[in-house]
Amino acid sequence: MNKLALICVTVVCAMAAGCFDNWGKPADATPVNSLAALAATNRAEVTRLYLRGSKETVGDDAFADLPNLKELDISELKLKKVPSSVFALKTLTTLYLARNELDAVPDGLGQMATLTYLNMDGNRLAAVPASLAGATGLRWLRLNENKLQALPAELAALKDLRRIYLKHNQFAAVPDVVKEWPLLEDLLLDTNPIASLPDWVTQMPKLKSVSLGNCKIAKLPDDLSGWRKLDSLVLSGCPIPAEEMARIRRALGDDVAVVF
Repeated sequence: MNKLALICVTVVCAMAAGCFDNWGKPADATPVNSLAALAATNRAEVTRLYLRGSKETVGDDAFADLPNLKELDISELKLKKVPSSVFALKTLTTLYLARNELDAVPDGLGQMATLTYLNMDGNRLAAVPASLAGATGLRWLRLNENKLQALPAELAALKDLRRIYLKHNQFAAVPDVVKEWPLLEDLLLDTNPIASLPDWVTQMPKLKSVSLGNCKIAKLPDDLSGWRKLDSLVLSGCPIPAEEMARIRRALGDDVAVVF
């Protein structure tokens, strides 16, 4: 099996298995996994707290006095707001808020300079506030399955961002702010009503993975030379004619895994 075929099989299998959606899953450890257990633990020793899907009631002060907490998962709790004590966690690097009932990104997240990973997949977000630009340590931002149509220009301050996941939203175009992230490696925009790509997307210096599955794109920019360094490009479900597929494959060569 040649390199291209092997990479394609790997990408397709990973997508089928949901691996891309599982990147960033909390590391295997022995975390505190209930508020009851937290109450019986020396709070200063707690570094990981995972309450995903818990039936417990999480109050505003649930996470007070956790001076060394690094990872917090409060996904799938039907939260309508983020407990205020979260914003006072001075050592937190990883925050999961996925599949709650949040209709806004709280301004307090922009005050958390230690955050490197933020997952707000599957909420009801219609906008991202400019205040999130204050979380300058972010390297990975997940906003899949919301109602977003735009990103504020202020997010250009997120210069360390490596991965942005925006699948299943309402973007009609690639947000302009994306070009302000010089270290970006992964750009996922699947299942958005995007019909064309700006030329600058193909010139971003660090991009390794671009996923545009089920968008409305029928043609890519004329100059694809900047994408010859990609590992993978997903265009499955896009209305791309056969002659354009052939052009893309010729332009990108055998080392880029292209999935139509």
